[in-house]
Amino acid sequence: MVSRRVTVKNPSGLHVKPAEIFSKAAEDCSSKVEVLYGNNIINAKSLLNLLAVAIHQGAVIELRCTGPDEEKDLEKMVQVMERLE
Repeated sequence: MVSRRVTVKNPSGLHVKPAEIFSKAAEDCSSKVEVLYGNNIINAKSLLNLLAVAIHQGAVIELRCTGPDEEKDLEKMVQVMERLE
């Protein structure tokens, strides 16, 4: 398992469109991808679960990947999160 903290920079947080982009990117990962936000552990491959926690701009989340390509998948997911606008 590997993880990294990132700050949500999107002005609207993870609303529908950015959450969809993030979720689809996670689906392409061979690793289990999770978002830790507050007391929540969210399956990043689930758009509805991401939307349900209402992650806002400026929130610090932890991305966690577990699996055969965890390092590569974590880098990919960090980059996707940083590019969301």
